Amino acid sequence: MNKKIIFQIFLYFLIFFFIGLLAFQYSYDEKPKDTSFSENNIDLNSNTNTSSNTMSNIEYKSTDTIGNQYLIRAKLGSISDENSNVILMQDVEAEIQLDNSEKILISALSAEYNIINYDTFFKEQTNIKYNEHNLNCNNVDLIFKDHRIKLYSNINYSSLNTSLLADEIEIDLITKNLKVYMIDKNQKIKATFKNNVSN
Repeated sequence: MNKKIIFQIFLYFLIFFFIGLLAFQYSYDEKPKDTSFSENNIDLNSNTNTSSNTMSNIEYKSTDTIGNQYLIRAKLGSISDENSNVILMQDVEAEIQLDNSEKILISALSAEYNIINYDTFFKEQTNIKYNEHNLNCNNVDLIFKDHRIKLYSNINYSSLNTSLLADEIEIDLITKNLKVYMIDKNQKIKATFKNNVSN
């Protein structure tokens, strides 16, 4: 076999080797990360039941682009049959450490947590504590991408000097402001002010 044929075979082998190497590397590249939030650090301090998809004592952590840190814990969790990206939680507690060091605490009997976009929907006997604010309602939606918390259904709000009943309340996690709404614009928010409120 002459040198020219050997060189051509070696050259073809080298080309195929590099093509295979590129294809292998491309197939293992990481998928693009969400630009809104950092990587979701999942701590499954759990005892997984091998006979089902139920987990106990689960914990999820994440951080958004403005520096807020999120920690969600549940005594029990299971993967949703309808969407494998959703964890169905029971006996849930969440802590949001805001970038200014303030904390928002959320507790609920149940929640649905999306492991892709981190949105969490709290249900049943939901309670939020934020500074002097204390809110109870049936539903709380934590929307990570929009940096907001939405409360609705049987809201009961109280603070040091005020208590009120409303249909919806939103907490903006960027401005830290609360907005209170009534679904029916003809209805008014029912508020009670204590005597020691200064005008």
